Amino acid sequence: MLCVLLGVITATLLLFSIFIKNDTKNGKPLPPGPYRYPLVGNLVQLAMINLKEPYRAFTILSKKYGDIMSIQIGTTYAVVLNTPAIMEEYLSKPEFLDRYCNEYIQERTLNKRLGIIFAKYPDPWTTLRRFTLRGLKQFGFGKRNAMISTIQNELPDVVEELKRSIKEGNGIHDFDGYFALSFLNVLWTMLAGRRYKHSDPKLKGLIKSMRIMMATANASSNILMAYPQMKDWFRDWTGLTMQQKGSDEMIAFAKEFIDDRKKLGLYKTNPENMVDEFLREIDAHKGDEDNVYTEEELVILIVDFFLAGSDTTNNTLSYCVLLLMLNPWAQKRLQAEIDLIVPNGSFPTAEHESELHYVRATIAETHRISCVFPVMVPRATVTDTQCGKYFIPKGTFIMANIHGIHFNKSHWKDPDSFRPERFLDDDGKFKSDDWLRPFGFGKRNCPGQALASMSLFHYLIVLMQNFTFYLYPTSHSHRWNLSLGYQTDHNLSEP
Repeated sequence: MLCVLLGVITATLLLFSIFIKNDTKNGKPLPPGPYRYPLVGNLVQLAMINLKEPYRAFTILSKKYGDIMSIQIGTTYAVVLNTPAIMEEYLSKPEFLDRYCNEYIQERTLNKRLGIIFAKYPDPWTTLRRFTLRGLKQFGFGKRNAMISTIQNELPDVVEELKRSIKEGNGIHDFDGYFALSFLNVLWTMLAGRRYKHSDPKLKGLIKSMRIMMATANASSNILMAYPQMKDWFRDWTGLTMQQKGSDEMIAFAKEFIDDRKKLGLYKTNPENMVDEFLREIDAHKGDEDNVYTEEELVILIVDFFLAGSDTTNNTLSYCVLLLMLNPWAQKRLQAEIDLIVPNGSFPTAEHESELHYVRATIAETHRISCVFPVMVPRATVTDTQCGKYFIPKGTFIMANIHGIHFNKSHWKDPDSFRPERFLDDDGKFKSDDWLRPFGFGKRNCPGQALASMSLFHYLIVLMQNFTFYLYPTSHSHRWNLSLGYQTDHNLSEP
């Protein structure tokens, strides 16, 4: 009996040691990483380092395991890249251009792998990206002047709505989510050629649905990335019920607009926007084998644009306002530069942009310290491949540790400080930095980078021309949330 018991214990320990020390695959070395325990993987180590923001653990662990390391999040095996040079080298390779997309992620996309964010590589992603870039160019958004014109058409309403809110609130305004509606209008003009009034209930409802979806998605993503199986067991607890509600409402909005364009019928002879152009492609490719152009694909493509564009740009600009309230000296310098270069009450021109070095530095520093995406939307390997000297199996979850490079102490010296001057040279001119990567790497970087950058530039200048922002005197807290943007109990703005 004792021999049997010892045998069982020995076998268990042997299997356990194989599990936690599994650093090879078919005799090929996998990236190093901390011991992986049964069922939980490395969740315990991540939680012990930082329970609320587990991505911060990647930087700490990389000091021991290197710039290419592996972790196991519950049942999901992943590889983490920790320097911009490695991210640039490997995330640009075709072998790393797929997206990680499990059944939980597909719940928001009609239980299929639809849209451009999580599209499979090479197709349909290649086809959808080609269509998107062509559509942007065809309807004017490949041209700088067209984008600027659309953005500037939004800005008077932004200023007037903010002044009204400040007046009604006796000088107090809560910026949480404030800019999302305006940025959504810019995107909707681009996609559909239509602009809504800021008071429009349909647009407000869409913003509410989008924020519900993003909030619950962020709350549930860590749990369901670790244990995808839980999506069918604890839907309320994981936030999936509310996430699905927000997703369904956004999908309904997109479907309604598509139906309206189909009934109008102009897309057949005189397409007016990108939605019309996609409908033409649907008709042209009917009956094709493996056809990418379907109405379901168009619906989720619209939703993807909403989520990737308006919400993230809103979060970045909201962070910028918060950072300027917390650092009034920077706000004064920003306003002084704008007043000196841009004529009072006018919009900035292309010529002004090249002279507004502190504005560009402030936006760059906001991107760095806000780090809206601490870890870029995960990739997946298309096939078995190599990363440095390490073997990476097909389908491996690949994470780029953007927070790690944006807060690297060796590179930035004082990464926790808000200091736009780090992006200025000795002559006070703007200088870029390879360690600033808010839009990602390679072909699957953000396709809306140009529009987002231009929007932030023009919105910030007009805000500084019309307002000075302060924290409300009795404000006792501000909360940073790198997934959802900032929230503050009170803030004061004066025109």
